[in-house]
Amino acid sequence: MNNIFPMEYEKQLFPFSNACWANATVAAKHFGKLTKDWLKLGSTKNYIREVGQELDIEAYNSKGEISPLLVNVEKGRNGGTWIHPELVIEFARWLSPKFARACDRHIKNMLISQNRTLTEDQIINLLIHQEPTTWEKRFQEPYYQALSRMTGLPYFGHVGGTPSLFGAITSKWVYQVVLPDVVYAEAKEAAKGSGEKIHQYLKPEASKLVEEQLKAVTMLANGCADYKDFESRCMAAFGVKGQLKLIYPAA
Repeated sequence: MNNIFPMEYEKQLFPFSNACWANATVAAKHFGKLTKDWLKLGSTKNYIREVGQELDIEAYNSKGEISPLLVNVEKGRNGGTWIHPELVIEFARWLSPKFARACDRHIKNMLISQNRTLTEDQIINLLIHQEPTTWEKRFQEPYYQALSRMTGLPYFGHVGGTPSLFGAITSKWVYQVVLPDVVYAEAKEAAKGSGEKIHQYLKPEASKLVEEQLKAVTMLANGCADYKDFESRCMAAFGVKGQLKLIYPAA
């Protein structure tokens, strides 16, 4: 494998290729395990077959050998068993949950920093949880107080609910500014009718962007004379949507 982008973890470097393949041999050795033991597991074989089906790859041949398009053995420098990006996190979980999280972050950072072309499903998987996280108060009082002062609408805390305009503002000038359309739509659909909130489905990378945008909108609202002034300033300040700058594939 050429063009190595190593990940530092516990003061050791773990090789990743520029295509996000990982050297499983190096990783397994760090944890005192063997890659072949993971590949022998029934659960692993089932997972590899699922990945192969999704990618339209014949995962195993008639001899039961794994396709080199999913698991490939390299010799020489950086030699070892290299595994496809779709297998990396599953393999890493077998080694250590903490290591799996590190790999997940590393792959996301590589994809974003390289402006890699991502499918909508990949973008969603990067930024959306399949299950909601525990509720935390993310939209703080200063945000709603600023909206109340700017719009002239009453706000007495969440006990009595918030004006519908606040929700429209949050959608338009918080979520839709920083999140790709497919991510916002997916999170909104997941939360619909479940009693959960949109932010509970956002992974840390997306949540951080939302939190920063909340601060920006709060500050802007505090300096506006009225709602018309607010809309005008938002258009000037947040004219470009999707601060993640993820690249969509050409149609």
